[in-house]
Parts: sequence; structure tokens; C-alpha cells
Amino acid sequence: MRNRSFYVLCALLTGALWSLAWPAIGGITPLAFVAWVPLLWAEERYARSAKAERPRHFMPFVMLALLIWNLLTTWWLGFVSESAGTRLFTLIGPNVGNVLVMSVPWVAFRLARRGLGGWGARLALPVFWIAFERFHMHWDLSWPWLTLGNVFAQHPEWIQWYEVTGHLGGTIWVWAANLALLYVALDRTGTTRRSVTVRALLAASVIALPLAGSYLRYFTFRETGVRAGVVLVQPDIDPYTEKFGAMDPLGQLDGMLAQAGPLMNDSVSLVVMPETALQEPPTLENENGRIVFHGLWENDMDRAESVARIREFLQRHRSANVIAGMSSARLYPRGADFPISARILDGMDRAFDAYNAALLVRSDGSHESYNKSKLVPGVELMPFENVLGPLAGLALDLGGTTGSLGTQEERSVMWTADKRIGIAPTICYESIYGDHVAAHVRNGANLIVIMTNDGWWGDSPGYKQHFDYGRLRAVETRRDVARCANTGISAFFNQRGDVIQRSGWWVKATLRGTVHVRSDLTFYARHGDYIGIGSYGVSALLLILAAGLAIRGKQVRNG
Repeated sequence: MRNRSFYVLCALLTGALWSLAWPAIGGITPLAFVAWVPLLWAEERYARSAKAERPRHFMPFVMLALLIWNLLTTWWLGFVSESAGTRLFTLIGPNVGNVLVMSVPWVAFRLARRGLGGWGARLALPVFWIAFERFHMHWDLSWPWLTLGNVFAQHPEWIQWYEVTGHLGGTIWVWAANLALLYVALDRTGTTRRSVTVRALLAASVIALPLAGSYLRYFTFRETGVRAGVVLVQPDIDPYTEKFGAMDPLGQLDGMLAQAGPLMNDSVSLVVMPETALQEPPTLENENGRIVFHGLWENDMDRAESVARIREFLQRHRSANVIAGMSSARLYPRGADFPISARILDGMDRAFDAYNAALLVRSDGSHESYNKSKLVPGVELMPFENVLGPLAGLALDLGGTTGSLGTQEERSVMWTADKRIGIAPTICYESIYGDHVAAHVRNGANLIVIMTNDGWWGDSPGYKQHFDYGRLRAVETRRDVARCANTGISAFFNQRGDVIQRSGWWVKATLRGTVHVRSDLTFYARHGDYIGIGSYGVSALLLILAAGLAIRGKQVRNG
């Protein structure tokens, strides 16, 4: 009973330490270097006990630690201002699901222990964890909010080497520090004071050397690139009571254009408006057997009144281009193949896709659209829709539509009329995916534009964490970031991840700043999540090796 209490206490401590380390929760970032130690210490004590026969028996303590971490860090998911059922789902679903998926690398660790031994399995655990983090970014239930490398988001000066490793390098640093400190704490019987000192110095160097290298890079780094003026428009429209239906969509657009007007001058090359800024409803009209598009149909965007009003604005500001988030649709030809996300149009034997998208209207009047590729599970995406297609309508209504939205595969770059600014259009949730943003940069983007609507979860840590995660993308790609939010926070980040300007929360604001656009590629931007991809193969080899050694050991014992 006393041992069980010890295991529970260690699990609670690990969960609490991770929560206290996380941005906008505790914000005590150095705790990340020790957060795993209590749980690893408990696992070692459990493994040495006579009853530690089956790997799964320790898993309840692991899951308790993970549950505490998830709940204390992302409790704000339950703040969604919809029905009680929706609030319960958005709180319990992602947190419980995340605990189950996060447990997988720990199961692999416990199984590997039989063949690799204690320290062999502990050194394998970070590999299993990185493989999990990479996988968690690329399946239908993707929720990488708690990727360990995100814990340093408030301190970009600590992780300037993300330009080489990406955020998964932060995961390696966290695990290396925790294992080094565990090495200091464990197996001290019979060791000399000198040996303990050497271990302590080793642990200190694991933390200090990357930190020192990052500070050196931070203070010697110089921004490069052509300078360009950018205006950010934060309209402060309540997403629940005003944005979708209560306010005239064209009136919303007129208000945003009016906001931008006073800050416009000849140096401004780009005006940015937030996610779903354009809400003109797409409708169809049959004229003598010919379909006529009205509203934000990507088939014929020139007919949209929103585009016409933006063009009128650009006539007065001829050096500028406008990029805005929008809710759009695309009609498929009769008889054409269409994706599972498409909806059937009643009475027309046709299908269409709805998108969370971005629209760039250039200074010469031409336009281009981009459709969000990383969708929020349960909100914009019905997971495993190919199997559960008939249930697609269960996707939550948090953006003007229900059912899964359409996506595009290409990580396109949206160029301004003069070809100076190549935009990586990053819509809300997409900004937490390092490799996704890096793919736009590989394709030529020299400026990251984040368009978001952070009002869904109220005044909670959620929007603050989302804000800080965007700073990591600046470091990874060495691109300036122009972040435009509907309800806050809008900001400019420089290529070191510093916040240059920012708005307040839930206020109407307009910011004008100068960004640098550059074309060279960081190692990470060029190669993406090579660490995560490599961890798949290494994890498989380690599990095969562990299984082989375990079988051989059993044969020796029985022989």
C-alpha cells in the first residue's frame, strides 16, 4: 500500500511539474528539465519490486501523470461557448484521447525493458516518444499541442538552434536533461563523491551547452531580407454572437477596410485580415440552364462582392495587396469524382466542398486562394471520414458550417503582384505544425502570415499558448511572422522569434509594421522533420533488438 502511494505521488508530481512548466499555465520553463524524473524514478522502483512481472501494471500511474498534465494545461478546451454537451466533448475528448496516445511510447518502453534493461530502455524511450510526436502530427486525430518542444515557446532565445532541428530538437533536449538528472539521482550506493560530482557536471552540461549556444546565436544573429510594410487588421468581432449571421458579412469587410485606411501609405505592400474575415454566403442561380455563382465560390470568385470591394480599396492604395481569411466553397462538375468531404447539393445532382480558406487580392486586381490543409479534429474534420462518412454531420459547428471541410495537398505560396512577397498562408491551427509551415517555405515563401480567430475559448491560456507557438515557426524558418487575429492577439515576430509589436486581447486594433523577406533556407526548412521520420525506423529496430534479447535471455535462463 505504501509503494502504491509512492507511485501515485510521483505520477501526480510529474503531471503537476509539466503543467507548471507550460506556457501560460505556470510558465516556469526550467521545470521541463526535471518533470519526467519523478515518474521515471517511480518506474525504476517498481521494476525492482518482486511484483513487477507485467509491463502493463505500471501503466495506470503513467496515465495518471499524463491525465494531470493534459487537464491542467488544456482545461480551457471546455470553455467553448456552445451547448453543455459540446463543452463536455471538447474538454474530455481531446484530453482523454491524448492520454491514450501519449501512453503508447511508455508501453513500448516497458516492453523494451525486458530485453534492453533499465538504462537501455530509458535511452530508447525518447526515440519512442519522438516517433509518437511525429505520428501525432499526421493522422486524423492530430493534437500536437503538448509536443515537448513547445514548452520553450516563451523563450526563443533558448532554442535558436531550432533552425537546425525544429521543435523536435526541443523534445530531445527535454529528455536528455531528465535522463541526465535521473542518472545523478539513481544508483548512488557504492559510488564515490567524485563520481556523483562527475554525473552532476554531466547533467549540468546537457542543459547549459545548448542554452549557451542558443544565446550566442541569438545575440549574433542579424535579420536579412528586403523590407516591406504590412498592416494587420484586428476587427474584434465576437465569433459567437456577431460574426456568423448576426452582422452583415459585407458590413464586416467594410469595417476592416476602414480600419486599415488611416495606416495606409506607399510603403505598405500587404494588408492582412484574420481567419474567416470574408463571410459572403455562396449561392447558386440557374439562368436558362446555366449556373451563375454568387458569393465566395472559388469557381468564379470575380462575381463575389467581397472581391469587388477589396479591389475598390486597392484602387486607392495601389502599392498594396490584401490577404484575408474566408469561408468559401467549390462546386464540382456533374459526374466528376469528388472527395469524401464533399456535400451533395439538393436537387442538382452535384457536390461541393466547403473550405476554411485564404484569399489574396493583388494590387493588379488578380486573386488567388488557398484552402486550409491542417483541420481541427471534431471541429473542421470528422476523423476517419472514409470509414465514418455517414457521421460527418457530427463535426462541431465552430466556424459557420458543419461536417468535414475540404483541404488542399499542395503547400502553395501566394505571391504579391510585384513578386516581392511570397506568403506562407497559415490558417489558425496550422501554425502549430512546424513541418507544415516549413513546406511552404521550401516552396519559396519568404514571409509567414498567420490568420486566426482565437476567441473560441474565451480569456484563457489557450490563445496565449497559440500566440507563443507561432514564435517557434519564426526561429525554425528564419522568417518574419505577421500574425493577424480576429479577437487577439495580433503581432509581428522577427526572425529570432521576438515579439516586435502586439495588440491587446479582445480589442479593435490596427498595427503597421516592417517585415524582412528573405529567400535562403534554414537546415530545418530544407529538410523538415527529419528527426521524427528517422525515429520511426530507429524505434522499430530497438523493439526488434529488445525482443531478440528478451527471447535469448529467456532461453539462457531455461537452458
